[in-house]
Amino acid sequence: MLAMTTHMCRVLAAAAAIAVAGLGCPAGSSSAAAGPGGREEPAALIVISDAPSEFMPRTVTVRVGDTVEWRNTGGIAHSVEFVGETPPEGTASSQSGVMAPTKSYSFTFKAPGSYAYICRFHVINGMIGKIVVVPDQPASGTTAGTR
Repeated sequence: MLAMTTHMCRVLAAAAAIAVAGLGCPAGSSSAAAGPGGREEPAALIVISDAPSEFMPRTVTVRVGDTVEWRNTGGIAHSVEFVGETPPEGTASSQSGVMAPTKSYSFTFKAPGSYAYICRFHVINGMIGKIVVVPDQPASGTTAGTR
């Protein structure tokens, strides 16, 4: 029988978290849905892992008003810090601070744009990500200004 290393267990746990996160939303869906206890679920889940140190997925596209959640599934501290010329609206509160293992951080995007972020501890290892926020479009089949 093949022995599982700690690294293999972490990779499998991260893959399982991504698979489970994808089960709740049909493709193209980005609106939050009420979960158990009435808690709204995030439009996107980003798993933070240690081996290698990365955000999975690295790039996510959401709509204005959507919430993104980052979950630290690793065994060491990480962070989520927006960088670049145009930080998201509400930047003063958009830094996660130190995220200990098993902790999560959520941020709701209020304006369209492309927002780069890093883990301040592991950016030197290439731990970067991007959130692309697109305008919230009316449901298909509706046209403003028509009768």
